[in-house]
Amino acid sequence: MHDLFLLSVLTISLLISLCSLDDAFIDLLALSIGQDPLRAGGHGDAVIPRTAVFIANWDEEDVIGRMVEGNLSRISEANVLIYLGVYPNDEGTLRVANEVAAKYPGRVRVIVNSLNGPTSKGQMLNEMFEQVFSRDDAPDLVVLHDSEDVIDPRSFAVYARFASRYDFIQVPVFSLQRRRSDFVAATYMDEFAERHTREMIVRNALGVAIPSAGVGTCLSRRLVQHFLKTHGRVLMPSTVTEDYVLGVEAKRAGFRPVFAAVLADADEGYDYIATREFFPQKLSASIKQRTRWIYGTSFEATHKLGWSASAWDIYFMIRDRKGAIANFLPAASLVLWVLVFLDVIEVDSMSDGMANLFAVSMVFNVAMSVVRYVTRIVSSYQVYGTVDWIGIALRWPVGILITMSATYRAWKIYFGESDFATRPIVWSKTVHDLPDDFSTATR
Repeated sequence: MHDLFLLSVLTISLLISLCSLDDAFIDLLALSIGQDPLRAGGHGDAVIPRTAVFIANWDEEDVIGRMVEGNLSRISEANVLIYLGVYPNDEGTLRVANEVAAKYPGRVRVIVNSLNGPTSKGQMLNEMFEQVFSRDDAPDLVVLHDSEDVIDPRSFAVYARFASRYDFIQVPVFSLQRRRSDFVAATYMDEFAERHTREMIVRNALGVAIPSAGVGTCLSRRLVQHFLKTHGRVLMPSTVTEDYVLGVEAKRAGFRPVFAAVLADADEGYDYIATREFFPQKLSASIKQRTRWIYGTSFEATHKLGWSASAWDIYFMIRDRKGAIANFLPAASLVLWVLVFLDVIEVDSMSDGMANLFAVSMVFNVAMSVVRYVTRIVSSYQVYGTVDWIGIALRWPVGILITMSATYRAWKIYFGESDFATRPIVWSKTVHDLPDDFSTATR
């Protein structure tokens, strides 16, 4: 039993090392790519084609009016129209949507679902695609957004710039700046900054599928019409991460994706053309949201998408799906160090080979934690223009707690409530918050 325990301890440490190597590999690729051409140029004076912003809604009467008016105050392009998808039985949201459409008749249109809600976000968006693209005045581009988004008006020129070569365009997504004391909400600042200034750049350079973030995602009319004709829908139904699935399906269907991280140097940090929003402040709301993300990418995607892809795509599928196990490893690493410190793990009782391997693995894991910490500091500076080494250190364990709790809940759903990820789950939403002043909400 003692030998089995030591073997288990070594296995956990090696798994942590393997995940650390995986992250270090992405860091090295990101460094080798450097200033990707997509990131170096300005968005220019591109002619904006007819562009529809799709916003699917359920119980959003408190925010949708302010969101639309706040964004329209910054979007001057007449070719950009906002489409609000609402349910007939969501009377509050429907009322506000109609009021906004009446106030801005040339800029806002309301799409009423044929079904009562809530169904799912994917079903609502599919209804919107079907209704809008059955008309003669169907748009050239569709951009997906949520009712809490602060839309960068420059992003429409970015979409226009890349639409001649790409049918699936994703711009970066970042959290609006939070106070250091907002421990839960501010974790999104660190994590999105790191992912969208590192991994997404690498994915783009390697030509793999670009997962939609659900917001700031632009689709060409050609892509939309292809999916409507061949599948009868654009988004896969009965899934909680229809945006993630969309990115994989678009690549499989032969459409070229791009992560358009366009920026210009600013006085402090970098000026990314990106979608920004406030993420949940409460612990329970954050765990609920991340449960949906983890369940969708680690469980649903495995069942619904399988593993059919190129070698690089499969590698990133593994990165996306490994969280079902890997999200527990940071806490396991801490436990290992405590057990070693308290002499509960008797390293001297291991064989020489096991002891050396365990020692190397533990030191390597600490070194990689330092690398990860520095990477987050650099990524945060690139997005927010500040070196917040104290805040990132304080938020890191909060993020680990949230992610681990969400992963535990995702496993419970997978085994106990979803018939092994095959039963549809209705719309799961979180409470949204908006900035007071859209004109200054850039970071």
